[in-house]
Amino acid sequence: MYRRALAATAVTAALVFTGSTAFAASTSTKLSNGRLYFEALHGSAVDGNPTKWYGTTQYEKTGGSSVNITLEMYTSNGLYKDRSQSISKGQKKGKTWVVARSSDPACSAKGIMAADTGTYETPTVHFC
Repeated sequence: MYRRALAATAVTAALVFTGSTAFAASTSTKLSNGRLYFEALHGSAVDGNPTKWYGTTQYEKTGGSSVNITLEMYTSNGLYKDRSQSISKGQKKGKTWVVARSSDPACSAKGIMAADTGTYETPTVHFC
């Protein structure tokens, strides 16, 4: 089992970081009841298509009571929003958006979570 995990990690890292057009960036923000993550992957690293990129905002709730959240992604092209949903301690919720590479020439984005308790965001990442 341990060897399989190492092999999968090595393959993924090679896929993401080899070649001149495969780019990835990730970041996170520690919150009092969890962690907000954001990852951006160039399409070449996901499906071989350099004309798009993938952005994923994810929240892992580690404490506190249930809250309603809306996961979002902000790019130079605008704000992308998911539907509102409830999350409880021990759960992870995430949303991935596929964006045309031509619509975001700045190659920068960040994850945002609007919750009952406020709005939280990750640092901005630059991925190409």
